[in-house]
Amino acid sequence: MIVLVVANAVLAVASVAFAVVAAVRPAALSHSAAPTGGERFYGWMYAVRAVPLGCAAAVVPLIWSGPVCAVVLIAAAVAQAGDVGIGVFRGERGMIAGSSVAGAVHVLTAVVVW
Repeated sequence: MIVLVVANAVLAVASVAFAVVAAVRPAALSHSAAPTGGERFYGWMYAVRAVPLGCAAAVVPLIWSGPVCAVVLIAAAVAQAGDVGIGVFRGERGMIAGSSVAGAVHVLTAVVVW
């Protein structure tokens, strides 16, 4: 179980890192030559939601178990599922793979810690 909880934390921290990159350097993820004001706006909007959720998904399983922990992890998994959908729409294979793995680990961890 500890390996799963640690893997969950690592993937959640990776998600937080991508959210920070989206806010600080939106062109790194959108592949734009010069990001527009809209890209910068949505990068920040994504980060202010993803950073707290990712931090919660990383930390909560390390200090608690039970239904509250499972709810946090399922919320994080749903966010990852949304990212998979966006990745499919944009044809971003890395986004599809990374978000699929992170979401699956969040769900598996939720089941184990419940």
